Formats: sequence, structure tokens, C-alpha cells
Amino acid sequence: MSRIEYRGIEKRFGHVVALRTLDLAIPDGAFMVLLGPSGCGKTTALRVLAGLESPTAGSLFIGDREMTHLEPRKRDVAMVFQGYALYPHMSVADNIAYPLRIRKMPENERRRVVVQVARSLSGDHLL
Repeated sequence: MSRIEYRGIEKRFGHVVALRTLDLAIPDGAFMVLLGPSGCGKTTALRVLAGLESPTAGSLFIGDREMTHLEPRKRDVAMVFQGYALYPHMSVADNIAYPLRIRKMPENERRRVVVQVARSLSGDHLL
């Protein structure tokens, strides 16, 4: 994963300020957790990163590329929320493979990536 940088990102919904001047740099390869009370802007910050929300002000960079107004499908960003099962009717392998299948990754490559991801999370025994 590339470096992620929020530079002065603000997001307002009418009179409600969801993000107030967020300046944050996450180094390449870092594991980062957003923790805070309900309504503090965690989800909004992730939605701005994914391109699901446009910031009211500021700039977002992934690597050296400004992504502030780039379409979500062109960012190669995905989110997993706190809920334990996104698709409870699907197996662990199918849940991991789903975004790869949507992107039409060849099946043999998809299987390889699923195993790699599961191993990296110490979850290959769940496959």
C-alpha cells in the first residue's frame, strides 16, 4: 500500500462539521487504526479516502498522486467495517475473493491472492 496523506481535509454536511482540518500522514506499509466515539469523523475520513465523499476543503494523496476528486473506482481502495460478516452467506474464501471477482481477476490468480491474504492474517485455516 502507498503512503496516504490528508492535507487540511474538511468535510461539512450543511452546518454540521464532520471533519475539521484533518492533517494526517500514514506511511507506506503502516497498520493504522481510527478509534474514537460515534460521530467523531472516522467513517467520514474513510469515505473521503475511498472517494465516496468529496471533501469540502483540502487535498488527499495516495502515494505522490492527488486523489481528491478522482472517481472511487479509479482509487483501488476498499474498506472493511467493524461488522464481523459482510456476506454471511458466503465462505471466508468467497468473501476475500469477492472484490477480485468483481474486477474480473482470473480465477487461478484470485485463488493465489486469497491464500496469500488469508495467510497474512493468520486465517488460512479458515479457508
